Amino acid sequence: MAKGTGKKLTITKLRSAVLKKWPSMGKLARSIAAADAEGLRAVYVGKSRRCYMVRPEVAEHPVFQELAERSTDGGDDAVTVSCEVVLFEHLLWMLENGGADVGSSMDELVEFYSC
Repeated sequence: MAKGTGKKLTITKLRSAVLKKWPSMGKLARSIAAADAEGLRAVYVGKSRRCYMVRPEVAEHPVFQELAERSTDGGDDAVTVSCEVVLFEHLLWMLENGGADVGSSMDELVEFYSC
């Protein structure tokens, strides 16, 4: 066995393992197309800008709309929400399960979820 061959083999295995874990561009394009076909909207949440695909019913809810408006900095067309990811997931759960009764508490809800 030649000198350095073992190191080259290890690097090749490592590169192969890493590439297998990365989603292919084809899969990514198909998932985006499927989301568009279902009417889902991309929403970027928190400082990390974690992407969530939300249903139109959620995106059109008054609490969600107000939160998105307060979070917008006017820089781009992407929907961003400035709140913690955990709080956003709770808000999604509430909106999807009918727990966000707007009424007079909308300002309180938006204040609670906005950062």
